[in-house]
Amino acid sequence: MKAKKSLGQNFFVNSNLADYIVNTVSKTGSNSIIEIGPGMGFFTVRLQKIFKDITVVEKDSNLADNLKLQFPNINVLNEDFLDIDLTNFDKNCIYFGSLPYNVSKPIIRKIVESKNFNNESFFIVQKEVAEKYLYKEPYSTLSLTTAIYAKCKKILDISPDSFRPKPNVNSSLISITPSNNNIQNTDILEELIHLAFKQPRKNMHNNLKNTKFEKGSIAFQMHRPAQLDIESYIEILNHSL
Repeated sequence: MKAKKSLGQNFFVNSNLADYIVNTVSKTGSNSIIEIGPGMGFFTVRLQKIFKDITVVEKDSNLADNLKLQFPNINVLNEDFLDIDLTNFDKNCIYFGSLPYNVSKPIIRKIVESKNFNNESFFIVQKEVAEKYLYKEPYSTLSLTTAIYAKCKKILDISPDSFRPKPNVNSSLISITPSNNNIQNTDILEELIHLAFKQPRKNMHNNLKNTKFEKGSIAFQMHRPAQLDIESYIEILNHSL
């Protein structure tokens, strides 16, 4: 079946690497998995050998129909994952997917903010995006806002040869685990982070001047936003409220 550029489809075709990835995913110990964007079922056929409860979410109607025929004992949802209420899933499920590059960030964001995100989950994303998720200096808006809810780790890089059609970029397998750090005022904290990065080359004083966070940022006013970890942003927030 021909991939649709409009849906960002690149089908995984590396059998040996797929076996390794599924083995890695299986080590979480969960019996329930939600696969996002299964495509033609390349990973699904492997996942069904390990997981008792499998739900796949496929936006493409033609692919979803084929999946229903190929896997009659699996729950196939022909829906956009971004429109689904995640509380309908098993609270002990894990999430997995080789995600379309154009929607990987909103998909992961939806998951990490969900009350149904309780276990380590795994995603194949564009390598450049994977690097931005990693919580290390220089920090990014993506690494910091994700760190409010979860911890991210890069497991391995994947060459374009593992996909058909071949993308023009490398990919990475990442794991994302709930942080359970119980950070308060998350909406305001995210607002602060985005304001701080509005001009990332400038220091915190310039970016937060004349905002409600100016007072709290005094101790860090000469730092650039990418130099501060999440604890520093929480300190700025607490001294601003």
